[in-house]
Amino acid sequence: MTESFSFLGHSVNVNKLTKIDLKFGKVLRKKRLHRKLTQESLSGDSGLSRAYISELEMGHKDPSLYTLFKLSSALKIKVSSLIDEVQDSM
Repeated sequence: MTESFSFLGHSVNVNKLTKIDLKFGKVLRKKRLHRKLTQESLSGDSGLSRAYISELEMGHKDPSLYTLFKLSSALKIKVSSLIDEVQDSM
């Protein structure tokens, strides 16, 4: 069963917040906090907006391959470590 809710005037299906997106968001937040970075500082280091990083951490957005490389570079880790940790948590 799919639930819908209204967010900023748009109807959103809960099933769009996939398990992978949610897991990635948790891993990203964990890695960011481990490096003692704020979303704002990760934004500056990665060239991605703070709002976009927030959306990723909440599991509301799917990161592109480009985004994964930008984030991993800013976090000073390999892209594979992000992906491996998401996969291990599933």
